[in-house]
Amino acid sequence: MVETQLLKWPEHLPWIHPSDQRSLSEGQHQLLYFWSVNCPHCEELTDHILHRVNQLSIHLTCVHVPYTEEEKSVDVVTMYAEEKNMSAPIVLDQEYEIVTKYKIQGLPSFCLIDKEGHLIDRKMGDTGWEKILKKLEKHF
Repeated sequence: MVETQLLKWPEHLPWIHPSDQRSLSEGQHQLLYFWSVNCPHCEELTDHILHRVNQLSIHLTCVHVPYTEEEKSVDVVTMYAEEKNMSAPIVLDQEYEIVTKYKIQGLPSFCLIDKEGHLIDRKMGDTGWEKILKKLEKHF
């Protein structure tokens, strides 16, 4: 069983496309996608993830995890997001607060959050995405 903890965004973190995504819509599951601009596996998966999430109409929040100091730049992440047509909200986890909270150990990683904001599943890598996707397809 994955421990439950309410999703609360650190207020001081920068966002790209924040819209009103900081506050979870009540009654909506959310998928957190932990990625980095210099992660080759993320590069391969991002288009697929964006496409499937749109089809399933699940709420996606992308959590950018910087590998280097340069990747902490909002401009660097914004340019990458524009190239990739990432329109989902992106939070820049510059001090690794969200990564620490959800015990993320590698990229890409995924956390499925339930309607109340509790963590219900956490997976890592390409196979993790496939497992999360199966769960999403079955339940949503």
